[in-house]
Amino acid sequence: MRLENKVAIVTGGGNGIGAAICSAYAKEGARIVVADIDQVAADQVAQSIQEAGGTATPVKLDVTSQGSAEQMAAMVLEQYGQIDVLVNNAGARIIKGLMQHSLEDWDKMLRVNLTGPFICAQAVLPGMIRRGGGNIINLASIASFMGRPNRCAYVAAKSGVLGLTRAMAMDLSGKNIRVNSIAPGMIASPFNQSFAEASDTGPAWAEENLMGRWGQPDDITGAAVFLASEESGFVNGSEIKIEGGWLGARSRSGEIPLWD
Repeated sequence: MRLENKVAIVTGGGNGIGAAICSAYAKEGARIVVADIDQVAADQVAQSIQEAGGTATPVKLDVTSQGSAEQMAAMVLEQYGQIDVLVNNAGARIIKGLMQHSLEDWDKMLRVNLTGPFICAQAVLPGMIRRGGGNIINLASIASFMGRPNRCAYVAAKSGVLGLTRAMAMDLSGKNIRVNSIAPGMIASPFNQSFAEASDTGPAWAEENLMGRWGQPDDITGAAVFLASEESGFVNGSEIKIEGGWLGARSRSGEIPLWD
């Protein structure tokens, strides 16, 4: 098992990508802390892992609260005695026009998507340093690399996640703590459910990437396991894009690949 004897915290672990990562980590031998602002969802994921023979603890976490993050980290250290992996997966998105974004909307997007990873990292780092190392994985987005319509605050926050990842990796050099990010694209999780199920966007958006389909939460787990394991021991301050080739290659109207 690639994560045997490790303790992993997954924020936003109660559904979607976070829940898939929790399950994948448990199958690789990690003990899981399912941290989510939705206590019921966290309980359900933890119970599912326990029923499958794994070890999991649910905890209610507000990633925008420094006190909540510190209490969570203290609980994990008290229960397990160590913290090896932090996955900063919790996120939120507001879709409004530029002039419709209120200052409250702006602040919420930055607080959840950018300040949250910073707060949670600060909470767990003392324990990681005492243990002699660890891994932090931040969930970025395709919106970290390009402008997207009606998402100015979300795009700004997710762009900042890449900068935060690189700066944290630099500041933690010499501590045996690696910091990397995963940038998902069109994943048919609850986050994107309305788009994936809509008759206009569902099929059309599936055709826009090189794989010709929507991604699933389980498409993220391979990279998440890799970055948490010793297999990625020389990967630091980097990002892995998981978006079916949507960012890497694009055709113009009327262009098709010629094979024969």
